[in-house]
Amino acid sequence: MKKSAFLTLGVPWLLLLSIVLGCSGYGKVRYDRIDQESVVIDNLIENWNDYYIYYAGYAPDNPSGILFDPKNDGKNLKPSDRWMKIESRDTASEVMSWIRMQTDMPGWTPGLYQILGPDGAFYGYLYSVWTHLVAKVIDENTMYVLDLPPPPHYYGPGAEMRQDGPA
Repeated sequence: MKKSAFLTLGVPWLLLLSIVLGCSGYGKVRYDRIDQESVVIDNLIENWNDYYIYYAGYAPDNPSGILFDPKNDGKNLKPSDRWMKIESRDTASEVMSWIRMQTDMPGWTPGLYQILGPDGAFYGYLYSVWTHLVAKVIDENTMYVLDLPPPPHYYGPGAEMRQDGPA
């Protein structure tokens, strides 16, 4: 009888606890409806020297997303080797304009997302059509950021698209 009570009461609580604790080491992205989103984006590009900037994708003219990590905030984003560092305002502006062009694809609208740690601390910005980003906590001030999927147009015409890639 004790074994059956544990299975019906204890196991669900253990599963719930493991899910909560298992997800606690990851960051998240949050889209805040910003009425002046283009002003914020332009401000990021104008003040590009205040950020470590990276893009994911095959080239500046074929990006999946762009990442802005404030330089002097005490929080660090450590992108995987698949993210390419941007060293100039012109390149950052070019990447942003290519992502903006992805709005022509039905169902895909780029957005500016805040990258937050598990505790809600701000780490930076992501501008992308992808609504998710995997960022794992390394230490109290650093999150490791995995790559994004290829840009949606990469999958070609006729591909049924979902936010996690082709069907």
